[in-house]
Amino acid sequence: MEYYFQRYGDLELQRRMVSDRWRTDAFAAAIRAAVRPGDVVLDVGTGTGILAMLAARAGARVVYAIDQAEIAKTAANLVKLNDLEDKVKILRGPADELELPEKVDLIISEWLGHMAFVENMLDDVLAARDTNLKPGGRMLPARVAVKLAPVGDPVLYHHDGPGFWRKSVHGLDFSSLEALELRQGRVLQTRVEPATLLAPDVVLADLDLAEAGSEDPFTSGTTTLEIAQDGVLSGFAGWFECELAPGVPLDTSPRQPETHWSQSAFAFPPRPVRKGERLTLEWSMDRHPDEPRYMQVGLTLDGEHQVFVVE
Repeated sequence: MEYYFQRYGDLELQRRMVSDRWRTDAFAAAIRAAVRPGDVVLDVGTGTGILAMLAARAGARVVYAIDQAEIAKTAANLVKLNDLEDKVKILRGPADELELPEKVDLIISEWLGHMAFVENMLDDVLAARDTNLKPGGRMLPARVAVKLAPVGDPVLYHHDGPGFWRKSVHGLDFSSLEALELRQGRVLQTRVEPATLLAPDVVLADLDLAEAGSEDPFTSGTTTLEIAQDGVLSGFAGWFECELAPGVPLDTSPRQPETHWSQSAFAFPPRPVRKGERLTLEWSMDRHPDEPRYMQVGLTLDGEHQVFVVE
């Protein structure tokens, strides 16, 4: 089995997700808002079964919950422990091949990775949608947007980023490694302080999950950044925002409580910027050519081009 699915049997990983209150509370609120009495629900990538069980408790008639990983057995035991086996049906197998005996009213899936689309689990969710969702059925999340903003954070760049190599280490000069690490396109998953954002964020992708196709996340464009404060631009921060259900958001921006996703920090050669300055940013998001679960992000700022791999 692909390592991607095997690692989701790791309970430490499951614990990090379930214990992320910002994430789990938002999904719980969205399920209460989205599930209607008597609904047939599909949960794709059920993991511990938490979302499937919440849907059952919210009034679903039946919840089909599928996972390709070994953790499906654990989910079945938890469903039994919570006396919900009459409503929650745990299935093991690939979601993109699933064909249920009945169409569903709602598909729930926590398929989100870094920058939303890393891991490419969305492909499986959309395949399950096309086969199993009733006409007019609902998706949870309903909508997702990926956002990016320039950052001026000297600590992030010089302590956790390529600027570290400017420091002498036991009297030895490593400064040539700064440019080399920049070319390697390292992406750091970390907490970005909101005060370090130098301009309003821009939207790289915005998908309606009821209609989106599997290639829709992979887009490109050009935008203008208007700098809001003086500083030294040393990179960009990326994150996602969701509408899980009407009136129920999940925002992973630096301005919100920290989540297990954090933000994606893209290091760039530092340059001073001034309030009111306008910069041209070209960007692209693509599937990685060699690693199907990764994403390749290209950023060009006033002619300076960098390619990053987001894992």
